[in-house]
Amino acid sequence: MASCRKKKPAEKACVKAPPVEPETQTYAESESTLLAGTETSFPLLEVSGAPYDIGQTIGKTFADDIRAGFEKRAAWFKALREFADAQPPSVYATFEAAAKKHTPSVFEELRGWADGSGVPLRDLMILNLKAEYEALRDAELRKAGKDAPGCSTVVLKDGRRIIIAHNEDGSGAYQEHMFMLKVHPAGKPSFITASYPGILPGNAPWINDRGIAMTTNFIYTREVRIGVGRYFLDRLAMESSTIDEALAVSRNPERAYSFHHVIGSVLDARVVSLEVTPTLDELIEIDGVFIHTNHLVAPMMAREAKDNQDISTSSLTRWGVLSKWKEGLPKGLDTITPETILSPLVSHEGKPYSPCRHPEGDIDGATLLTAVFDFDARTVTVYKKQPCNDNSTDYPFPARA
Repeated sequence: MASCRKKKPAEKACVKAPPVEPETQTYAESESTLLAGTETSFPLLEVSGAPYDIGQTIGKTFADDIRAGFEKRAAWFKALREFADAQPPSVYATFEAAAKKHTPSVFEELRGWADGSGVPLRDLMILNLKAEYEALRDAELRKAGKDAPGCSTVVLKDGRRIIIAHNEDGSGAYQEHMFMLKVHPAGKPSFITASYPGILPGNAPWINDRGIAMTTNFIYTREVRIGVGRYFLDRLAMESSTIDEALAVSRNPERAYSFHHVIGSVLDARVVSLEVTPTLDELIEIDGVFIHTNHLVAPMMAREAKDNQDISTSSLTRWGVLSKWKEGLPKGLDTITPETILSPLVSHEGKPYSPCRHPEGDIDGATLLTAVFDFDARTVTVYKKQPCNDNSTDYPFPARA
């Protein structure tokens, strides 16, 4: 399997970021500290408070990155916003009403992001509803394949041992602007997560202090409706104390679009796969080795209408690489280590749609980070940008206060 991953001494699991003195700052009613990014780590903001205050602090702290994300994707976002603005006013109003009804604290947090960053709330709403609006848009206007997302997930469940590894892929425009958040919402579970500039936390890998972890994969389906956006539900799921609570959030009956979730529980030693469309969902209890890319694979869901061009160019290429790796595994699961689970995510086989993605030519998609959750060690290792670079930092699972 092709890979440019560098060899490391056996005793070093990853390159550790040197300690950085935190900068303390206060915005509105929140308290926060900021650790600067390094070669091996993203900037880390720790913040506490009410939803709006948390959002305002995040928005102020990462305002330059949020604006840079919009600027670097200006042509794409201009087309998306023009499409959204051309719809009857009831479309945006219904999306907003659904967010306020089903995820009121999340909407307040996003309102804080807007006020803190100076980016209009409507622009942030449209960005956080990008999948829903793009699905509503005529398929001919979508550049299928060119910007196809490429997240890949590998899971090991061996008795009570669970390892979840996930490549978070997206537009290469975000490569220099990702960050980490450690958030302590008032009266809610604390969590640590990777975050996109301008996109609500929850879409990128996270774990909270109840031991609930989640990763997500974008799913292409033709079915879409005007309802509660998937990013809003992801953020709300971070408040869950159990897998079943997170599943209930993800299965919201007014969900607008499709998605895939891997959800694990440290305390229950349980991990599941959930695929959803606006009207269907299917749950798989994971046992053994499980893989997923960006198409529906659960027996009932696989029959759903999909965007086959996007699937064939991106998702199936990575699915083939992961499947070949899985077939070559030894029969004894006890020999599988976190490094084993990570190994297919470092592969460049099938590039530019390989599991480890680098922008190439007019293909903009890139692996922005990789997260490896080791439930036994109670750590999540986050690789900055592509995992083949071996630039990583370990973060302990958040402890319940």
